[in-house]
Amino acid sequence: MNNLLEAKSLSKFFKEGNEEIKAVNNIDFSIQENEKIVIYGRSGSGKSTLLNLLSGLDTFSDGEISYKNYKYDNQHKQLTQLRKESMGFVYQFHHLLKEFTSIENVALGSMILGENKKRSLEKASDILDKFGLSERLNHFPSQLSGGEKQRVAMARALINKPDLIFLDEPTGNLDKDTSKEVISYLNQLADEFKSSIIVATHDPEFRNFSDKILTMDSGVFV
Repeated sequence: MNNLLEAKSLSKFFKEGNEEIKAVNNIDFSIQENEKIVIYGRSGSGKSTLLNLLSGLDTFSDGEISYKNYKYDNQHKQLTQLRKESMGFVYQFHHLLKEFTSIENVALGSMILGENKKRSLEKASDILDKFGLSERLNHFPSQLSGGEKQRVAMARALINKPDLIFLDEPTGNLDKDTSKEVISYLNQLADEFKSSIIVATHDPEFRNFSDKILTMDSGVFV
């Protein structure tokens, strides 16, 4: 099976005074279609930086990254379009727009790609129903629980059926039971849409979720 995304000898260096910090240090990484990979690591291990590099949200210092037949060259305009069309993102903080309802927050992801409002709202309603949120369509973020907010954020990330989803500490603010519930919904939808998933997390509940588990420390896999 072909790799969906691949990185070779990938590095990201920062300068702090006279010291060079190697946030990501000469890493090789690949993910195949419909594969789920979980990256564990303590805070500061480099896992979030790695996700930002792989998704093109940050520029790398050395190495190379390719997505299907496209090779990253730190050209933000092309990478922005690639992210819109092929990728989804979920973070520890849901980043929902507080003045928009659940269905409006999710529909925005479709409208950004040029879908009309009516069809986008239909798609948003459908995917929110799959996440068990059919009774919360017209609720604002302030009216939702922490787990509901994260499920809305995941629905937004999945509405365009992306090939690849990045999740950075998606259950970091949730209790154990809510975390299990959110992971279960994510697993079902990712399988249905045949999306590949990369998760950076501390959460042990993800151990039974993935096809592959990697542990990161000081910018390298250990």
